[in-house]
Amino acid sequence: MKSLVEQLTIEYVRCTETGLESRMKLGLFHAQPFGYLNGGATIAFCEAIAGMASNEIERGEYLGVGQSVTAHHVRPKKAEGTVTAIGELLHRGKRSHVWSIRVVDEEDRLISQVTVVNALIAAN
Repeated sequence: MKSLVEQLTIEYVRCTETGLESRMKLGLFHAQPFGYLNGGATIAFCEAIAGMASNEIERGEYLGVGQSVTAHHVRPKKAEGTVTAIGELLHRGKRSHVWSIRVVDEEDRLISQVTVVNALIAAN
């Protein structure tokens, strides 16, 4: 059985102390009934990579778990090719991280703007 990250076909994730970049290869799995990228797939992509980035920053002391996600889907995209997520850490608190993530197509056109809030819980 594949994990959600494997099923989403996330090709890479690069994290820094203040940002992230990731790419997702699209296919039938990501499509809604009319062949366009499903907003839920976009949200799952952003929540997964924001969690990875928070975990990288906290280096095992705390775990970033999704607390809330807000998404604005601004342009339709056929579920083919790739989308790239470029994220910025807006807030690095003691118990939460707030990520702003732009999801763009191959021509750098905005597809979705997503905000992910991760709660930081003690790693045991």
